[in-house]
This record gives sequence, structure tokens and C-alpha cells, in this order.
Amino acid sequence: MADGQPRRQVRDREVVLLAFLAVAFVLIVAWLTGVIPALDNAIGLAPVVIVALVVVTAIVLARVVASSRG
Repeated sequence: MADGQPRRQVRDREVVLLAFLAVAFVLIVAWLTGVIPALDNAIGLAPVVIVALVVVTAIVLARVVASSRG
């Protein structure tokens, strides 16, 4: 790292926990849209949400690649 501190290793357990939380969040939102009709109508903007998620993912991946090279 640029500040001289060693990089912390990411543990498999942390990756699995983050993946589990992401899937749980999606399943909870999917369940809530079935229970609350107004929320189901709001999810009609799903294409906008999907594009935003793709853009944010691309930014995060670009930063990871840039930091691993430097």
C-alpha cells in the first residue's frame, strides 16, 4: 500500500459471509415485494437498478485492479 502498511489478507470466511448477506438481502426484498404491493410497483424501475449495480460493480473492480497493479 502507498502508506507503508501491509495489506490485510481477505479470508474465505469473510467472502462467504458477504455473499450470504447479499443473497439474503435479495431474498428478503423479493419476499417484501410480494407482501407489499406498493413496493412491487416501485421495483418496476428494476432496469435502472440493474444498470446502477453494473456501473458500481465496474467501478469497484476497476479500483481493485488499479490498486493491485500499484
